[in-house]
Amino acid sequence: MTDIAIIIAFWAILFIIAFVFLPLWRRHHDAVVGLYARSQDDNKLSLNYAMKKFNCKISWEKDHEDLVARYTYQGGHFGLRLEKDSPYVRLTYPFFFDAELDNVELVRNVCNHCNLNTETSKVVYTVNEERGVIDVHIISELLISDNTVKEVMERAMENIFKWQRTFSAKYNELKESSRKVVNHDPEKAYASQARELFLIREQEMIHQTDGPEWHEEPLHPIRLRHLLASAMGLNDIVPARMTMVCDTEVSLMEEPDTILDYDISSPLIADGKFIHRSAMSLLDFYDPRNPVKQRHLTMDFEQEGHTDDTLYYRITLSLAPLSKTRSDLPDDLERQKFMTSVLLGHDLLPSERRLEEFRYLWKEALAKQKSGHTDEMNDDEKLLMELQSPNYGVAMLQGRALFEQQRYYESVHLLENVFHHLQASLDRLGLSGQSAFMELCYLIGACYNGLHQYKRAAYYLQLTLPAHRMVYTQTFINCLVNGNDFRAMNFIDSFLQDLQPVVGGERLDEASNDMHDAVAFVGFLKRRKAFLLVKNERYDEAESLLKQLLDDPQNSDFALKELAYIQKKRQK
Repeated sequence: MTDIAIIIAFWAILFIIAFVFLPLWRRHHDAVVGLYARSQDDNKLSLNYAMKKFNCKISWEKDHEDLVARYTYQGGHFGLRLEKDSPYVRLTYPFFFDAELDNVELVRNVCNHCNLNTETSKVVYTVNEERGVIDVHIISELLISDNTVKEVMERAMENIFKWQRTFSAKYNELKESSRKVVNHDPEKAYASQARELFLIREQEMIHQTDGPEWHEEPLHPIRLRHLLASAMGLNDIVPARMTMVCDTEVSLMEEPDTILDYDISSPLIADGKFIHRSAMSLLDFYDPRNPVKQRHLTMDFEQEGHTDDTLYYRITLSLAPLSKTRSDLPDDLERQKFMTSVLLGHDLLPSERRLEEFRYLWKEALAKQKSGHTDEMNDDEKLLMELQSPNYGVAMLQGRALFEQQRYYESVHLLENVFHHLQASLDRLGLSGQSAFMELCYLIGACYNGLHQYKRAAYYLQLTLPAHRMVYTQTFINCLVNGNDFRAMNFIDSFLQDLQPVVGGERLDEASNDMHDAVAFVGFLKRRKAFLLVKNERYDEAESLLKQLLDDPQNSDFALKELAYIQKKRQK
């Protein structure tokens, strides 16, 4: 009996130590120990204990000075990272969602929505350039102890699953609604209006002394004659008739002046709102250069969404080619297909509101210039001061914003007025003003490039070559190549010859940024040259050039595709 009593007393003492004294000591220890007292090993032991409770297999690896692990819980693949000298546990739920690269701004918008409401988790994204997708991940930074590790981890993983479902639902909701707005991105459409759409709200100021109001307002609509001249290069045409179809309504116009003065917004917009989703028009006309043959132009009108201040719509114009006759040249211009599409905005704000906003910007710029605080000017204010004219300064800003929105038709009308004003006084502008003039020429040329009017684009872009800016020159080369200009190859060879001493190391240090830019530009020129050689069926020369590009990681993919194309053409 004495032995049994001793055994019972021994186990009772162990029980009291294990379940009473040890928890009390741990609680006291945790209460007085500082935050950074927990080490990697402490957190590792606690996490191993928690993973056993969750029936999860976990194995640790070294990543430099960190400890990392992966495990699966309820079908989800999680990761853990314990950094050296940090008390935090980083719990990750990687690659739970992916989206197309075009929707990166939409993904960022949904991440912001979620992160405003998360507890310890943060939703982040990364760009996978190789696959062309956006990967989305959830990260939690956690503080654990031996007593709380199970509850903290369980709560964190439940929250991650909740935000996974929330993110997917919110993304699909916004993706559906974003199809109804002009730029498919609610964050950019509304939050960025101060920069990109500010210039749309000041149109009257631009042309109050310089000709017609190109940008559309209810009192100053865009006329058909302006659209045809700018978007299609159709000047001085003689309309025969125009048929307009809106839903089931059909109207016919036969008076030439009535047709040319037609308000192009009227098929879709009335009283500041959309009245039709789409419309179709057929214009029959004669070109004075060939008055015998009647030409036919189709115009498709479509809604493109709206903001609080602007209704957007798109007009797609398609000029039917003439039928071939015996006397026609093989590549007669009148037999070629010609189509373009322009995006337009119908402003709803009154002119006075836009004038007030612009006057404030102009006064701020003047005040900073007079007080000598030019370093505090933003980009818009600097540009206004460089051009020294409120009319033309704001026109430049507006045109640039419209260009960024790919509203080339409206942008080029604004910018060409500024060009005609500045070219007469270019020698008096100074260096900063001449820099602004070069940017103006680039924007006009890029607009015409977007409208596929390559001859006009080449005129303006060639004026930018003395600026020696890579983006200007690349746009010029692309314009020549895309427009089938016979000068394209000569310009490319000339640039390559001029850059040979640079990339050969005769002028620049190999580690300099200028060197890297020059090498990238040479790669661009060689790609364009190879494209022209293949297009002209000069396969041997193209093959020799493309084999040189195979050694360049930046151009090897292009070279492989072109070499495969040449091989295919030779087999045929």
